[in-house]
Amino acid sequence: MIEVEMKVGPKGQVVIPSVFRKNFNIRSGDKVIFESDGDKLVIKRAERGGVDKLKEIAESVGEIDVDSDKDYDRRMKERLG
Repeated sequence: MIEVEMKVGPKGQVVIPSVFRKNFNIRSGDKVIFESDGDKLVIKRAERGGVDKLKEIAESVGEIDVDSDKDYDRRMKERLG
């Protein structure tokens, strides 16, 4: 279990420590959900919408060099022998 103590600012704000942001893939602009569980406060990353998920996948893949004509020809040759 990882435990990090943070100070609450004058406006009630707390910075989510980087170890948790990285571990739970929380980025700037993401939404989080606050939930009470007895005497505990639970913070969860809100689910991203479909477009956000696609952007995340595209960013993780990076640039891909595709020549659609050559790619099509190559795949057709592979299929036809």
